[in-house]
Amino acid sequence: MKKVLAAALCNSGYSYRTVARELGGLSHIAVRDAYFALVTSLPNAEKTPRVGVAIDGGDHEVQGRNFHIWLARDIETGEIMSFQASPDASVDDGARFLAGVASQCANRPHLRIGRGANAPRGLVNLDLYFEMETNDSVIAKLGRLILRGGPWSPSS
Repeated sequence: MKKVLAAALCNSGYSYRTVARELGGLSHIAVRDAYFALVTSLPNAEKTPRVGVAIDGGDHEVQGRNFHIWLARDIETGEIMSFQASPDASVDDGARFLAGVASQCANRPHLRIGRGANAPRGLVNLDLYFEMETNDSVIAKLGRLILRGGPWSPSS
């Protein structure tokens, strides 16, 4: 799970060395390799008209520190649009995540946000129209798949 979290943190703008230092147990080369594996598996970001976007999030603890992970996917196609992480789930990190999602939308889609323990902290305080989902979270499903198979500054 460390490599998945490392890739998501890098995708959020944190440097390889900063991520390696904060997560511990990974070299900056291992972090870079995990990041490249993530970005080559995600589709190219292009503006597409979208009816709805499902956004989910969850907290994950690594060596006593909590990190928040966000995932956005197109509701109709199931395409993963963005996968990012934050050390504190701040409103600023949430806004950056949504800006990345918005850059792939040619319109303003309806947002559906996960409910319960996996509610995406950092997005609720933003001025958005959204609907809370009642089904199992995407992050919980992703976590089960991975397990079946494994104050910080963004500057280095």
